[in-house]
Amino acid sequence: MVTMPEVIRSVVARVRVFFNDRRQSPRLPVSLPFNVSIHRDGELNGSKKRTQTLKGYTRDMGQKGVALLVPQVHLDGYHLAAGGRELNIELELYRGKFISMRVAPRRYERLEEAESGCTYLIGARIVNMTDEDRSRYQVFLTEHLKRAPKLSNSSQDEDKASLELLK
Repeated sequence: MVTMPEVIRSVVARVRVFFNDRRQSPRLPVSLPFNVSIHRDGELNGSKKRTQTLKGYTRDMGQKGVALLVPQVHLDGYHLAAGGRELNIELELYRGKFISMRVAPRRYERLEEAESGCTYLIGARIVNMTDEDRSRYQVFLTEHLKRAPKLSNSSQDEDKASLELLK
């Protein structure tokens, strides 16, 4: 069941595209598997709770952010994109080769049609990575953007096409 806040959030996200796409860096449309968990700075009373994870896929990636597709928006009793919580991502860049990053969700929306079995899209800003993982991530982006420069603007082309339909 779609709730009213989700409908409003979806409409606002679509309107925002037409007025101001705030993304500065080129985006690489790519579907890569990842596991997400809630970031915890420290546990109360020294207790270590087993971390729950959720599997998802990227929709696109850029130098400063990622678009995450997930099958649900709640994990371990928390809303993934609310409350200012940061998320830990284990991203599989190459088969069997993972990098870790911490991201801060900036927006989310329920998708009208599932993508890769996922019904939610979370737009997140990358807030932390080790130097080694950041280097591997940037090399991946650079290599793939060079191979498919036209693909990096595909979302902008789709947005323009959608705008034309509204006229």
